[in-house]
Amino acid sequence: MKFAFLGYDFAINTLYRLLNEDHELTAIYSFPCDNVFNFNSELQKCAKNLNIPFTETPITQANIKNNINEGTELFLSIGYLYKIPEIDENEAKAVNIHPSFLPAGRGLMPLPHIIINHPEAAGITAHKTINRVDAGDILVQKPLPLNDDETVETLATRIALAMPDMVAELLKDLPSYWNHAVAQDETKASLFPPPDDAMRTINWQDSVKKIKTLHRAFGKFGVLFSLENKIWAAYSLSGWEEPHNHINRTCIHITPREIVIAAADGYICITQADQLTP
Repeated sequence: MKFAFLGYDFAINTLYRLLNEDHELTAIYSFPCDNVFNFNSELQKCAKNLNIPFTETPITQANIKNNINEGTELFLSIGYLYKIPEIDENEAKAVNIHPSFLPAGRGLMPLPHIIINHPEAAGITAHKTINRVDAGDILVQKPLPLNDDETVETLATRIALAMPDMVAELLKDLPSYWNHAVAQDETKASLFPPPDDAMRTINWQDSVKKIKTLHRAFGKFGVLFSLENKIWAAYSLSGWEEPHNHINRTCIHITPREIVIAAADGYICITQADQLTP
């Protein structure tokens, strides 16, 4: 099958799996990446090796028309940042792979929400792409129940590992999956807003358990906290429950390598952090 890929390096193993199964890649659409938290360097190498177009600008209706005229049968989106123009399914199919068990967990970055408040949304879904966000008919999906110590990194990795088999199986008989797709139950749908700084800021009135969960939900992206009227980002922390008489958010211990701050029912020990404001 001839297909165009839309996304970034997160799904590179899925892309290579399809190429190894003799599907033909016609174009790659990505977006500017910071090469810290997201990357597309492998996609660029792939495009160069195959001598196919690579672009970081949003895909247009003209791009789609040109791809279809050149034989593209499928537009496969995995983590693509931009909105995809509507594609006539009689001309080509458009499929999105979404990192939640739809209809729960629609939205651009659902994993922190899933870890903090919505474990029922953990999973992966292949669905038809329509003009509403993550609302297309479901082609195939798989639940991924959270582990007790799940982090944003482990959940993302589990999703990345599950994708090659799911997508490869889907493409073996896409017409059948397409014709038997199931509409999403809108009564069970949830749309999570993109996480912002407020969501990833530690509230020192919270329990140690809740703060540790917040940290697991953001991991390498960091959680924010204030200390002496300065904003910091914490990338590694632990904590323990212990009765105390300190005012919450009091810094009770600081060394070049540790900062210990009082929470509602114990202490948080931060071992890796950067000061963000002077």
